[in-house]
Amino acid sequence: MATPQLDPLGNRETNSHDYAETISRLFRKHSFTALQKVLSRLFSSDLARILDGYTIDEAAKIFFLIPSHRQAASTLKYMGEELRNHLMQEFAPEKLLPILEELPPDDRADIIGRLDSSLAKRFMGGLDEESMREVADLLQYDADTAGGLMTPEFFALSVDTTVGAAIDAVRSLPYFEMVFYLYILDDRRRLVGVSSLRQLILNDPSKTLAEIMNPRTIKVLTNTPSAEVAEIVRRYRLLGVPVVDDMEVLVGVVTVDDVISTMEQEITEDLMKSAVSPQTEVVHHSFSKNITMRLPWLLLALAGALLTGEVIHFFSPLLGNTLVLAAFMPLVMNMTGNMATSTAAASAKALGNRGGQVSSFARLFFMETGIGLILGSLSALIGGVATWQLLKDGVLAQVVGITILINSLLGILLTLFFAKTSERLRTRPEFFSGRISRPLLDLIGVAIYFSLAKVMFGG
Repeated sequence: MATPQLDPLGNRETNSHDYAETISRLFRKHSFTALQKVLSRLFSSDLARILDGYTIDEAAKIFFLIPSHRQAASTLKYMGEELRNHLMQEFAPEKLLPILEELPPDDRADIIGRLDSSLAKRFMGGLDEESMREVADLLQYDADTAGGLMTPEFFALSVDTTVGAAIDAVRSLPYFEMVFYLYILDDRRRLVGVSSLRQLILNDPSKTLAEIMNPRTIKVLTNTPSAEVAEIVRRYRLLGVPVVDDMEVLVGVVTVDDVISTMEQEITEDLMKSAVSPQTEVVHHSFSKNITMRLPWLLLALAGALLTGEVIHFFSPLLGNTLVLAAFMPLVMNMTGNMATSTAAASAKALGNRGGQVSSFARLFFMETGIGLILGSLSALIGGVATWQLLKDGVLAQVVGITILINSLLGILLTLFFAKTSERLRTRPEFFSGRISRPLLDLIGVAIYFSLAKVMFGG
């Protein structure tokens, strides 16, 4: 009979799909003792995913039935942000503090750091002195930096420690989030080297750590952006990256699971921000809440469409005389939208990777406008020639071609403006490009198209 596998917190490996229905049935019957036995068999990540499928009130009741504080703490880490915030806001700190104490310091700080200041103070006041100090130290760093991701728990010894003494220290370790590496410090606690546990075991116990360590240590500063930390982990296949301050003193370690969580969160945010509905919208919201969250953005799009319609109505006499103009509106508008979309994607990547530096944005500006000028001119030439080939109308061909060029450049400039604006407001460029700039581009693009046509067709 196979031995059940365990996760890092000691929970048995199970198939969450098989248990979801059982949990629902036991919960409806109020068979809480049996339900606790079922919950204890689940991975915390699987349990968190199951809870996110319930209404918030039902999920909270099931959460507090989790039999161990350690499993509850890990479940709290993995669950959706809305449910976690509900638990933190609606229940007394005294009920959640024993669970929070089981979390690694970085996860504890991350959860408390997302609360409003008054509630965060209540939770901080209930922590023991050491935990309070750890959370306070971590909260001084921005969330999207190595300091915001790191845990202050790591395995480190002085450079003159013998290998035998180091092995004894490993055996006497309490629970740590990660002990794959031994970090080696000088007398000022500066990081001078690293050793794997394998190297430690294979070496002569009488040697010192200075003799066996690798002095070429890959490390980051506390203010290193999280995206750069993730790239270092990926490039060098590391399980953890040491974090040092300006004096090279080791202050924490960013573990690979924190990097993965950050990457998953960024991908999720990108996907949700590219949609119509706001980022906070999730499946288990109520029907009325989903309506109220989507309505403002739909009204904004509707207002843009109505204004665009008003512009078209204003030029209706021109359309009556030259009806063929309407046939080429989709061509003109789609070319503008495609240019803007590609620029928005380039802006998001450039500003995200380079922190929105002035030199980076200037380079992005000149590159995108140059690309827009070339591609816009090419598109204008193709569109104009195709129009002339279809209708043998030289004036209409000029209107279509010139409008494509002007609108393409305008779309790029507006998108870059919104990208820089969103960077200053600490939002992603996709937010403005998807919800504000596209209706504005449609409105201005139609106005330019018909205004140019009116001039070139002689009023």
